[in-house]
Amino acid sequence: MLTGGLPIEVSRSNVDATKESEEFLGLFAPAGHSVWFEWEAIGDGLVTVGSCEADFTNVVGVYTGTAVNDLTRVAKGNEDEGPHCPFGQREYTFKAVGGTKYQIVVDGNSFFPPGAPPPDTEGSFEFRIEATPTPANDDFADSATLITPLEEESEGEAFFIDSEFGHNWNATLESAEPEHDGGPGRASVWYSWTAPLSGQAKIGICCASTLGLGLYTGSSLESLQLLVGDTGPGASVSFTASTGTTYRIVVFGLFDGPSGEVEMASFSLVASLLAQVPAATGGGGEGGLPPTVDAAPPDTKIFKRLLKRLPPIWVFRFHSTEPGSTFRCKLDKRPATPCAASRRFGSLRPGRHVLKVFAIDAAGNIDPTPAVSRFNVPRPRSD
Repeated sequence: MLTGGLPIEVSRSNVDATKESEEFLGLFAPAGHSVWFEWEAIGDGLVTVGSCEADFTNVVGVYTGTAVNDLTRVAKGNEDEGPHCPFGQREYTFKAVGGTKYQIVVDGNSFFPPGAPPPDTEGSFEFRIEATPTPANDDFADSATLITPLEEESEGEAFFIDSEFGHNWNATLESAEPEHDGGPGRASVWYSWTAPLSGQAKIGICCASTLGLGLYTGSSLESLQLLVGDTGPGASVSFTASTGTTYRIVVFGLFDGPSGEVEMASFSLVASLLAQVPAATGGGGEGGLPPTVDAAPPDTKIFKRLLKRLPPIWVFRFHSTEPGSTFRCKLDKRPATPCAASRRFGSLRPGRHVLKVFAIDAAGNIDPTPAVSRFNVPRPRSD
């Protein structure tokens, strides 16, 4: 039985754990090495339960009930996954009810594709229950930036695409914010995207049937001009983008009439652009990108060291394969922001953190696969 205020974090292992005779989890490919936790919610509110950090591929299930053969699953599907490790059944978010006891299982994931070696399904893991964090891009002023790197270029056409995971749990509606679909206040999160070229663009949200999408132009909430919007399963907008124009994208929860609440979920936001490449000038060739333009993205590397153990101070240095590059850094779920070639972190909350860094070379090419570094800030000792 796990007790106390949130967050709760414990280290456990499922080595040599077994499956009970009447155990049915309703999860994808559980390996039968399950371990159980019981947690009683102190009050109502959104909580996130998961095992993102583990030595093996795992799955997590959250239930109510008092017998292993008579459990009701509380959270399931892509819409309930995240926000720290989405789309892997390792973490779920749900609205806890005070006084309710939840049964939570961690098991190995036995799935593997044909021809691949079987995965490890036993090992150590970090189990965590926390109050669900408010998204960093809740407010318009804190919009997350979508950067669509060049995916493919041939025969005078260029294709750009970017995908960003997000959620609107605990998001709000600002006082000057439009209501998007004309209904009551929405739990909205914001993104911005600047078109690298003119062409046919498409922006859509995946795997969240209860969310809507809106596309605007404007530099402030008061000056927003709606271009197009969509709601419901597979919401997406298609439009003609103009070079250098910054578009404002909002993802918001639909209003559920029977419950009287705004829907909240996790999602994947995808932005793509198909553009005609301008003809080469100054000695250009037969169509395509001008030969004087560098179209190869750089590769990013991270070097880290622990400068001080207590309290911990981590120092990170970044390297690009192309001289003259700049860098953008993304810590946990915060928006990506420009950063210098080194960063120091010394005042972070206890727990595990993820730093993603990608280089941008002098020609504006972006590393499509950012370097990733994971590190841990221990909890202060209480003597």
